Amino acid sequence: MPRVVPFSSLDEPVGRYPTLFTTLGTPSSSTPKLKGSRKLRDENMRTVRLRLLPNGSQERRLRRIADAAARLWNELNYVRLVQFRVSGKIDFKGTEHEFYHRYKSVLGVNAGQVIRLNNSAWKSYFETLRLYKQGKLPRFYGKPSPPGFWKDKLLGKRALRILVRNDRYYIEPINGGEGYLVLKDWNLRVRYAGKIKWAGKQGTLIIKYEDNRWFAYVPIEVGSKPVKTNPKGYVKGIYEKVQIENLKGSNKAFIDIGLNNLFAVVFSHTDTAILIKGSTIKAEYYWWKREIGTYQSIRDWLKNHGFESWRKYHMFYLHAEYKQHERLRHYYRTAIRFLARIMHEMGVDEVFIGYPYLVNQDNGNEFNTNVWWFNKIVNWLKDVLQEYGIRLNVVNEYGTSKQCSICSMKHESGRVKRGLYVCESTEIKINADLNAARNIAKRIGYNTPIPRKILSYIVTTNGVKPLTPMEGVTVETPQD
Repeated sequence: MPRVVPFSSLDEPVGRYPTLFTTLGTPSSSTPKLKGSRKLRDENMRTVRLRLLPNGSQERRLRRIADAAARLWNELNYVRLVQFRVSGKIDFKGTEHEFYHRYKSVLGVNAGQVIRLNNSAWKSYFETLRLYKQGKLPRFYGKPSPPGFWKDKLLGKRALRILVRNDRYYIEPINGGEGYLVLKDWNLRVRYAGKIKWAGKQGTLIIKYEDNRWFAYVPIEVGSKPVKTNPKGYVKGIYEKVQIENLKGSNKAFIDIGLNNLFAVVFSHTDTAILIKGSTIKAEYYWWKREIGTYQSIRDWLKNHGFESWRKYHMFYLHAEYKQHERLRHYYRTAIRFLARIMHEMGVDEVFIGYPYLVNQDNGNEFNTNVWWFNKIVNWLKDVLQEYGIRLNVVNEYGTSKQCSICSMKHESGRVKRGLYVCESTEIKINADLNAARNIAKRIGYNTPIPRKILSYIVTTNGVKPLTPMEGVTVETPQD
């Protein structure tokens, strides 16, 4: 069995391309024990996103509060940036005291949350700068930059964000899809829309203004009870623990992630395989890329020729960028949720997924840098699999696409087409991504059956739809 390494070190593995894997998700006897309870808390942390629906008066007050929080961040950050450039050091204690009391009348104790976040950003910068000077950063990292400002660089407008301490707000659910968010320091009771899935102790609330809408991000430590000093600091959701389903079997799944086939999955106990197509994700990306490019070119032409209407097209540009990100996020999370559910139904208790280490550093292009969110995919999949009690392992997939899973030889011309791999020894044909998935299984000591039945699906706006003919028939399908 290959050695287990911390997930944080996978971005720059020891050696060129070692054979290794790391375990994510449900702890097991093979998972290295960590000191303290931080690991357990991280596994139980979830964030709920709620859409805020303020009325006119509440909207104006939220804007004033968010503007004050942005001014606090920008002014504090500027003073510290000047200190750093003059002396190479920062007076954390002095600047904290000065700006906390300057903004306490507007933000209350929540001013401390903004200052703490800025402290964390600067300390992270200093640590990264130290590693950079010692030559310990990965080779593709450039020189780190100091923390930035909360503002739009072209318009000069501040980015509207509010940080609220965990004991200075509480949530009043009315039903499964709406309720009220109460902000104590400003005597605000704002209506929200959105289902709260998790129950547990709440963390620091973040309110953001995104694409002309207000959103609240509520971190929840699932299953944890509130402290006695803050009895209302508990979010009432549906589930009080992360694992909400029981395992149905001992099947193992092996996944190769890609673009044309987002997921190619083979199993240890069955000759059935799964292909989830990613063509709609690419189509969505390129549609919004065209929109972004159009608005950007019009904006720049108007700005260069002195027309004030460039500001309107800049807003169109920002909206298109936001929509592109949200649409891709929706597609990926829809596919992940579907895959986790179907693997659970097939009795899977452990998943091994190939991770393309350094792919966008060694061979970066538009696909694997902008479209293919493989790091987010792995982390999102880990979180969803936890709900089913399934453990996720990350395996180095280097070389699995070239190697033949039939005869275990490397055929340079084996991949005759984009989606087809032909074994030169046996002339057996297999889907190229399923071939890679079988090689991932072999890398860690499993032999999987050659797939005889392939279930194909495609990700759509309204969910994942089957492409396999017999499974594609629905009630709405017209019959001859």
